[in-house]
Amino acid sequence: MESMADAQKLKFLQAKKKSGARNTVCNIGLWQYSRHPNYFAEWMVWNALVIASIPSLLQLYPNMSVIILVLLGVGLLMTSRIMYITLVTYTGAVPAEYYSVQKRPDYKDYQQRQTCFFQAQQS
Repeated sequence: MESMADAQKLKFLQAKKKSGARNTVCNIGLWQYSRHPNYFAEWMVWNALVIASIPSLLQLYPNMSVIILVLLGVGLLMTSRIMYITLVTYTGAVPAEYYSVQKRPDYKDYQQRQTCFFQAQQS
């Protein structure tokens, strides 16, 4: 999904360059459901890794105390939350949108209509 979103964005940018259009917003493919579908897909990969690690964590049960297992479980859940915060706030959506609003005036309207991260129908 992440690669698909990136490929769709590249195709949009190539068509935009070819047509000479400027300051347009990508709202094709996965981009019509989220302003950052590639970041959303990356976050889902991290969630899949957390879920995939649960059986290994459960195998530790006979050899470790319940307290340590609970702490490891909470740590796994926090991994998902930390990746979400990092992708939205620090490395992804917020910095990208700061420059998008400055370069494309119609991006502000796109922000009002479309969710930032989670996939949803456009209003």
